[in-house]
Order: sequence, then C-alpha cells, then structure tokens
Amino acid sequence: DKKILIELDTDATQPFSRIAKKLRLSQEVVAYRVRQLEKRGVILSYNTLSHFAKTGMVHYKLYIKFGKISREEKKSVIDYLLKFRNVGWLATSEGIFDLMLAIRFRDVFSFENFKDLFFGLYDKHFHEVKFAILTEAETKPRYYILPQQLVKPTIFLHCDEAAVEPLDEDDRRILSAIAANARDSYKSLAEKTGLSERVIRYRRKEMEKKGVIVSYKLVINYRKLNYLFFKCFLTFRNLTRQRYSLFRGYVRMHPNIIYWIKILGAWDAELEIEVPSIEEFYEIANDIKDKFSDVIETFEASLVSHEHAWVQA
Repeated sequence: DKKILIELDTDATQPFSRIAKKLRLSQEVVAYRVRQLEKRGVILSYNTLSHFAKTGMVHYKLYIKFGKISREEKKSVIDYLLKFRNVGWLATSEGIFDLMLAIRFRDVFSFENFKDLFFGLYDKHFHEVKFAILTEAETKPRYYILPQQLVKPTIFLHCDEAAVEPLDEDDRRILSAIAANARDSYKSLAEKTGLSERVIRYRRKEMEKKGVIVSYKLVINYRKLNYLFFKCFLTFRNLTRQRYSLFRGYVRMHPNIIYWIKILGAWDAELEIEVPSIEEFYEIANDIKDKFSDVIETFEASLVSHEHAWVQA
C-alpha cells in the first residue's frame, strides 16, 4: 500500500499497469489495493496542480484568528468561503490562526472586492487578520510514507516568476474538469466539457509541455496514516543568497516537509510538515531553528485540524 501511495503521489495519473510493473505486482492487485485505500478514506482525491503564474492567477492568502464566535457562526464563515470556485485551499487550525484561506484572482481589484464583501459579513468575528501573496511554491511526494535515502527528490514547482501562457476557454474548461480528479476518463471529461476526447488529449498534453500543468498528486487523509499536519510561518533576517540556497536544499531533502511557500506579507516563508507525533514535529522544528539560527528571526506554527478544500488547478 505504501509503495502504491508514493507512486500515485508522484504521478496520480499513472495507469495501474505501469505501477504494477514497477512494483512487480499484478494489475488486478494494484487496482484492488487502490480501491481499498479509497474506500478506507486514505485517498481522498487525485488533484491536478497548475502553475499559478502561467495561468495568469495571483494566489492571495488570508489568516484569521477568531474573536467571540459560536460553532454555527464559524460554520457559516466556512460555508460562505466554499461557495467560491477559486478557493485553492481552506483549513481550520489550532495555534496562532483558526482559519487559513488561499484564493486566486486575476488582479488585486478582484481580491479587494472579495475581501470587502467577506469582511462586511463576518469581520465582527475576527480578532486578527493577516494578508499575504504567494510568490513561489513547490511540493514533492510524501517520501516519509516509505522511509528511504533521498538522493534527488522529485520537485514540483507550481509558482514562481513566469510569463502568462495564453489559455482559451477550452483550456480552462479542461483544467477545471481535471482539477479534483486527474484520473477521470477521457469519455467522462468529454461529457463534462463538451469537447472531443482527441481535443482534450491534445490540449492537456500541450499544457503539460508548457508547464501550465505541473503535476498530478494525491490528496491523502494524513490522519488515516496517524499523522499530524503542521503549517509553519517563518521570518528571516540577514538572509544571503548562499544561506537561502542551503535552507531550500534542507527543505527539499527532508521527507516530512512536503510543501515550501515563499510569501510577500507578514512573514517570508511557510512550511507544511506532516509527522506521526507532536514530539517529532518539535524535533524537526528545533533542528531547523538550530541549523539556521543565524537567519531565522521567528518560527511559529498552527496544527491543521481539518482541510475543507485542497490546492488544485
């Protein structure tokens, strides 16, 4: 099961026959085990990750600490946000923030309009709010599932400085259709988009070549693996190019750090860390602070308690 999960987390669109060949299993065994992983709620979905900048979108982030708010009122806030199709990630958490949101818009004015409407309805419940803009982001497969010596991990860079690629409505329709189910059949995609299977195959392949589609990854219920998910917020000081490169190298090689995000806002970077215990989280956090004590100004964290929406195309 663990080997299958890593294969799918590296490329969620792989045919079972290819995975079977790599793992020396029968295709029927692989298909059965994947169905069981889905049934048990370990695999939640097969997401398509696009390059935000190349699609012409800006990734805005909101971090909220609630004041006085009831359970029903908190649910109302979450339900309101989930109505927006451009929500990239939404999670409740414990720690320095109670709610974390990533949402995409084509320009700052659209974000401002959204913010004004949202705050007009709910800011009476907010004790503190932080804003940020994502400028760089990368992720990698969850190598911690099957501990191994990482020599050259697969890295998926899905936001950095890049020119916008021209996408028409058909391209965007395809991206939307495969966003939450990268394994959907071409027949099903044709029915959803109104495009032929041939057109979908061609355009999808072209978006992959241009780097608009970066990767296909699993959404895993880490709790089913008995893991905890921490979101970490870092600010730097006197960060030279050399120390920055060493820090990025550390992040890329650590199997439990699955996400790196560079931020323009209240802090400089975010890390997403999945661990089997809070003790192991503290061990990793302390190791980071010790190794990079000369450049890390602050290191704070929130424990993600529930993800309501996931990063996708």
